[in-house]
Amino acid sequence: MTQTPDEIFVPIAEVVRAVGLRGEVKLYPLIDWYPPLLDTDYLIWENGDPLRIDRWRPSRNGAVIGVAGNERREDAEACVGMRIGFLRGRYRDAGFPRPESGLPFRFLGRPVVTVSGELVGDVTEVRLYGAQFTLVIERDGGEILIPAVEPILAADSECEGSLVIDPPEGLFDVN
Repeated sequence: MTQTPDEIFVPIAEVVRAVGLRGEVKLYPLIDWYPPLLDTDYLIWENGDPLRIDRWRPSRNGAVIGVAGNERREDAEACVGMRIGFLRGRYRDAGFPRPESGLPFRFLGRPVVTVSGELVGDVTEVRLYGAQFTLVIERDGGEILIPAVEPILAADSECEGSLVIDPPEGLFDVN
């Protein structure tokens, strides 16, 4: 059975350990981490099961959450290694919380073209360097790294279609 693009799971965090005795778990943030999502009904487990977070608090690098149904440490330990996230299609919902600049998952797999129409390639990965996302395009046995910032990358809030860039002179030479 083939998934449609809207059914693709977008992970935001991984459960890395049980915390305390009340069934809480520690989340390690992934690239699409956005804490306001923890207060919504959009999140699911990677196996598609619904996830209801009863409570959460920020933790050093991530969050500690209490999951409905997890009452004991053993319940929490059973979650270690699992990821939480949302279905890609839900991102378009009017009430979906997103940062002003959007979440980086939406760049993956999309073609990148220059303002003059030259195809650069498809985005194979999104990396975070400091506070800036960088698009990775494999080409000619190497990588082209494109900062996902204006004015290099035209503003884009979509999940499909081409991404348009206006690369400064030498950007492709540096990579």
